[in-house]
This record gives sequence, structure tokens and C-alpha cells, in this order.
Amino acid sequence: MSYQSLKGFNNIFEQTLNNELQDNIVEFLDWGLLEKGNYFNVTLGETAPNGADYSLLSLSTNSNYTPGKSWESFRKNWVWQSGVGYGPEPLVGTNNAIPGISGVYVDDTFYPSNTTGSYAHKVDYFNGRIIFDSPIPTGSKVQAEYSYKYINVIYSNAIPWLREIQYNSNEPGNSSKLPSEMVVQLPAIAVEIVPRRTMRGFQLGGGQFVYTDVLFHCLAEDEMTRNKLVDIISLQNDKSIFTFDSNRIADSGAFPLDYNGVPVSGALRYPELVDYYRGERLRFQNSIVQGMELINTNFYAGIIRTTVETIHTSI
Repeated sequence: MSYQSLKGFNNIFEQTLNNELQDNIVEFLDWGLLEKGNYFNVTLGETAPNGADYSLLSLSTNSNYTPGKSWESFRKNWVWQSGVGYGPEPLVGTNNAIPGISGVYVDDTFYPSNTTGSYAHKVDYFNGRIIFDSPIPTGSKVQAEYSYKYINVIYSNAIPWLREIQYNSNEPGNSSKLPSEMVVQLPAIAVEIVPRRTMRGFQLGGGQFVYTDVLFHCLAEDEMTRNKLVDIISLQNDKSIFTFDSNRIADSGAFPLDYNGVPVSGALRYPELVDYYRGERLRFQNSIVQGMELINTNFYAGIIRTTVETIHTSI
């Protein structure tokens, strides 16, 4: 090793430890919760207690889309992953070339996900919307059968002042007038890497145990759900997982979703990413509940601070 060379990374454009930890923790929790039933299935014409149609999509308020091009559901963060080990399974199709839901209904006519022509479309799973290749009439009735995630696992930068907390988001008709990108739907777990890190030697000849602190912000509209989120996170203490190596994934072009939030053909789920692009082992330890707060009558928050241990032989 050159005495003039920086260690721990190969070039300034690759993913480094803080971001790698955050990506892996978010994906681990997101998949782990799916495996425990963290979703609701929406069938065609299913009605909510207030009489609204769960499956009915509305025109997006995002001004970047021509009216009639983008249609949103009342809940964002749709499930695209198949093979979830919980029953009944999420509503996704069997076409691995186009992972996710099987298609969309327009004025009661079904258009499968491989439709071409006037009703060709893509699905933005992050934001829970259908994006048609060309705008359709704004008076159309657009519906979809899909599954949405109940607990949203998000990055902490998704909850600054420029985003709105959307209350009562589990029923249609309570949608925010803001585009889905600008709202946070509850319940949610926001993952934050905080500026505290310690290290100790791993072995003679090199390597380090690296200890990084992580905050989990547990956000809900009621005390019982907030308490459940706090339990879910804190009970992972002493759990070990393998990470995926984002730099190897990038080099291989194997990211599951494109920049639009659309799954690529043959998209790899979290278990495959860990199997095919395995990185370091990660262990959660020293988990403590730092606070349980009532922000207002509709907003409960709890914070868990955890130290994650990783071993890096290259430093």
C-alpha cells in the first residue's frame, strides 16, 4: 500500500460507508416488513368505509406531467416484489420482464403491462402512480389492482420542512393536494446516519471494526402504532445481516429500479442483491429508546438510537 494513497475507497464517485449503511438498512427493513405482511391489497372497485373506491386513481397534481399523463392512487409506495412469504401475497403479475402489477383499467377496459399504443404505460411504484406514454382524456376512469405498503421505510431527508405530513392517508378522499413526491404518509420509519463513529483494530496486519450510530425516527398518527414501530426496531438489537455492495451493483448495472421508480426487466429483490453482490456483515447493537413524544394530537414520534458494527479489512 502506498503511503501517499487514501484508504477505504477507490475513487470519489463510488458509494462510501455512510450512504452504504443507510441504503442497506432501508432495504433490509423494507423487505423484512413485507415478509411480515406490511401491505394491503386493493382489488378492483373495492370501497372504503367512506364509500370511496380504493382502486380509483386521480390526476396527478405534478405540473411536470401533461394533464392526463400521470394518475395517482391515494397511497404511494406500491409493492412490485413477487415471492413474498406471507399470505395472501401482494397483487403482482407473473411477467418477470415487467415486474409488478399486471396492468391498468381505463373506462372498465383492462390494458396489461405490456400494452402498446394509446394506453402503453409505466408504473412509478415509489409514488403510487400510472404514467401513460401519451396523455389520455382527463375525464377517464382509471383504476388499478395493486398492493401498497402500510409502514413506509424512508430516508431521513424525506421529512424536512418542504414535505407535508399527510394525515388519514389510509382512506381515499383524504389525499393531499400536493404531488406524492412532496408528502410523507404515516406510519413511517425514517433512517438517519448521525455524526458519531468509533473504530478499533480488527486483526494484525490491518482492518477495522467500524461502529456507526443510526437514528430510527418512528412516526405515526396514534400512540399504539408508534409504540409498535419502536418495538419493531428496538427488537432487532444483536441481529446480524449481510449487506449488498452498491458499487458492485452500479458497476454491473443491476439496480432494480430506474430513475422513474419503475422496476427494470428481471429486477432483483433485496434477497438477490445480498446473494449476488454480497458486502460486509452488519450487526445492530446497543439499541436504546431516546424519546417518545406527542408532537400534536395526530402525530406521535419515537426515536431509537442504534450502533451498527461492520468490519472493513481494507482500512
